Amino acid sequence: MLEPRDPLVAVDLYGTGIHPQSWRRPDSRAEDLFTAGYWTGLLGQADSAGVDLAFVGDTFAIATTGHADQRGQLDAVAIAARAVASTERIGLVPTVTVTHTEPFHVSKAIASLDHASRGRAGWQVDVSAGQAQANLFGRKDAQEAESLWAEAADAIEVVGLLWDSWEDDAEIRDVATGRFIDRDKLHYIDFEGTHFSVKGPSITPR
Repeated sequence: MLEPRDPLVAVDLYGTGIHPQSWRRPDSRAEDLFTAGYWTGLLGQADSAGVDLAFVGDTFAIATTGHADQRGQLDAVAIAARAVASTERIGLVPTVTVTHTEPFHVSKAIASLDHASRGRAGWQVDVSAGQAQANLFGRKDAQEAESLWAEAADAIEVVGLLWDSWEDDAEIRDVATGRFIDRDKLHYIDFEGTHFSVKGPSITPR
């Protein structure tokens, strides 16, 4: 029988709030939204309060439901990276969409965040729907939901394989022989899927 565990407490941070008109509240601090201090302050407070995980929202979409909606945002991975120095224990989980982002770049960004935070990084997967977001990149047309999430499943698999392409002890740092890594402990992933063809290995240690 499994032992009961304490529940994890998480917060989901997205702009001034999830409601598109949240910036209109007098206490929203909307004027600070594009500053590092806004985010490090929120994440620092959550960390001090004992929150286990902080999800930082992100999207390529621009609000179009009204002229008064909040528009624009900072990159979630960059926010999480900036917050590493102002937090101690909270898990930092940025959203990274995979529809127009190569899995290699995702794996490198989250692995770098994990190194910087000493193991506190996570990844919230999302997709980018609609032609407006596709037009921002110009590489492909909008996809149906089934195709978007099938591509996301492939991306998740590739990112995991890239993270595992370094064995735990691949870094040997042997000064005497001048060998920084043991090449035999780096592995090609040779992924061939419907949406991606990725050889690897990663260039970021696990």
